[in-house]
Amino acid sequence: MKHKIKIEKKYWIPGVLLLLWMGVFSFINGNCQSFWADEIASIGFIRNGLSLSEIMDTYLHIENNLPFYPLILYVVYRIMPYGEKYLLIPSILFCLIGIVLLALSAARLKGKRAGFIALCMGTSSGILIWQAAWEIRCYALAFMLSNLVLYAFIKKSIEPGKKHLILYGVSMAFFFWTHWFAVILMAFYGIVDLVLVILKKISWKQLFSYVPGCLIYFPWLFLSFYFKSWGLEDYWSEVPQWKNMVWTILFYLNGNRVLWYLCLITGAALLICAIRWLRRPYSEEKAKVMLKAFCVAAIGWLIGLVFIVGRYLAPSSSLYVERYFTVIQPHILIVTTLGLDVVLDWADRIRSGEVKFGTVPNRAWISKAAAWAVRTAVIALLVISFAICYRNEYVAIRKPFEPYREAAEYLVEEKGIWDEKSLFMGSNRFCMLDGFIHYYFEKRGYEPPANITGSMVLSEQESRFYGDYTQFSEEELLSYERIYCLTIHMGTDEELLQFLEMHYQLTEEGNAYGIMIWVKR
Repeated sequence: MKHKIKIEKKYWIPGVLLLLWMGVFSFINGNCQSFWADEIASIGFIRNGLSLSEIMDTYLHIENNLPFYPLILYVVYRIMPYGEKYLLIPSILFCLIGIVLLALSAARLKGKRAGFIALCMGTSSGILIWQAAWEIRCYALAFMLSNLVLYAFIKKSIEPGKKHLILYGVSMAFFFWTHWFAVILMAFYGIVDLVLVILKKISWKQLFSYVPGCLIYFPWLFLSFYFKSWGLEDYWSEVPQWKNMVWTILFYLNGNRVLWYLCLITGAALLICAIRWLRRPYSEEKAKVMLKAFCVAAIGWLIGLVFIVGRYLAPSSSLYVERYFTVIQPHILIVTTLGLDVVLDWADRIRSGEVKFGTVPNRAWISKAAAWAVRTAVIALLVISFAICYRNEYVAIRKPFEPYREAAEYLVEEKGIWDEKSLFMGSNRFCMLDGFIHYYFEKRGYEPPANITGSMVLSEQESRFYGDYTQFSEEELLSYERIYCLTIHMGTDEELLQFLEMHYQLTEEGNAYGIMIWVKR
């Protein structure tokens, strides 16, 4: 019993410390950089003054993302004080919970040591910190739910039972409503279960776990098509190249080529191993072998399918954007974890004498030294990855990206926006202007500009608060002595720009903050 407690402490104490470190680091540094355009849009979609029905209407008509995370943000936004780090708290927590689930999945497949390695991999993921923990968008939630679905799938496959099926069905239903790539991934899960039912390897009753998620998700899918919210005819992402498929895996391993090669080799080995186990009778060990290969196949399914569609079927609507693949990051990390754990297994075999060194003198000493060399190499790899991750993220978060906060500070100090003879303009595409005004002025405690309008003609949902410049006559526009245009990540209608160039003089002020200031000639 004492030995078991010692083993638990060996992994749980450093594991908890790593999670605390990641959480504290992410929170403390969360204020270092202003929110960027997509985050400002997220705020614009759920800002004060909007009802839940209006938010759902926005997501049906103009936004291609799914509404589960915005509904969470809707509540959080209304209770958190001003400050970027406070709105990031849910994302940080989602990442930490996801890492714990990742560790539990790895431990169930390979053992507690593998679980601890998976936790180390998760807490050392700069990509997870940068594009999930430090984003008020759906990626942290998608990461957590993907881990929950994978954990539930592993549990129901190894230990079939009603509670595991319920957990799987509920987690899948929430996952569906988080990101469109979740649907593609869950299609693979469903195909695998369907094949197993046809082969009479599992009960057909397991397919009932897919029913709740499909029933609540597909009506939204059909409504999205009906209201034509997709707008993918000329999507901004580039057509993927063949190399992108393996580079996506490298991306989610922080660019670490050692881990990348290990992941690719491990993936190939797991598939070969699964083929060799196909004809063996069912056992828990066989189930684990197949689940390990399942993780590899899930990676190939999602990356391969999106690649084929983006390159050959709909190149103008390619959705091959690396951050969208967050839903398979858990599978990538687990495959890499299994590779590292196998390397440590090899070290254990050397130490125990299972791996022979022939008739070399002092064979026992050489075995011990070789085993410790392998272990030291794995530990060094994990430690270096951890150190590089936090060094890089500490530097990256301090680099200016899209200075919305700094633009608001400049305007407040300049003070011209509160003059009745001044007009403030900005594109409200995807409600970015709504989010900018509400967060960096109203929620911060500043008065919003005296006169505000949009610089582009947009949809009804994007014109709820400020309208657009076409609501002004030419005489009304010319009544303003100064016109401020916010240009960060935003456009301006060509007709409006021509009007400004004809009647106003562009000054040099505000350029560094993404603001154009036009003074009447």
